[in-house]
Amino acid sequence: MDKADMLLLCASPRRKGTSAMLLERIRVVTGGEVIFLPREGSLNEVTLAMQQAATIVISGPCYINTYPARLIELLETASLTGGFSGQKLYGIINGGMPYVHTHRHGLTCLQLFAGQNHLSWQGGFVLGGGAMLDGKPLEKHMNHKKVVPAFDLFIRYIAEGGPSPDCLYEQAQTPPGGIMTRIFAKLLTF
Repeated sequence: MDKADMLLLCASPRRKGTSAMLLERIRVVTGGEVIFLPREGSLNEVTLAMQQAATIVISGPCYINTYPARLIELLETASLTGGFSGQKLYGIINGGMPYVHTHRHGLTCLQLFAGQNHLSWQGGFVLGGGAMLDGKPLEKHMNHKKVVPAFDLFIRYIAEGGPSPDCLYEQAQTPPGGIMTRIFAKLLTF
């Protein structure tokens, strides 16, 4: 893989948040350029960059079961523009809840985008509890002993250009028990 052909797209409005930290961790291994989704203005430049990349990795926070609306707007713009021809697409979504199922829809959205626009969906990584990191290193994750090796293996799949299986992130994140679930619910409700 030519490192110049790697596009790392941050869909978070926070330049130093968890989504950006995860992309930087990937960039150290794979190279490539990290670009931030613009908050305003035209999305045509980002669409062009996506068309020119051989591999695209999108990382973003989970806002109510999927990525932020600005990324969805980009995907709609890119779909209307077209011009994709087999680019590999990986996705990362992270959120506050420590459950994989509450964030997985974002990856499904990217998978559908890939299927409808001639990109090759290569899988993704769901990071439950990622919002609690607030941009700190992945080693600070509450379940770091499982999450760090799983994410590093995900990076290896990207570097090698191969598909990443869902079981990679599913097995890395064990949901908390009933007591912790109630504590999370109370804290997040507060």
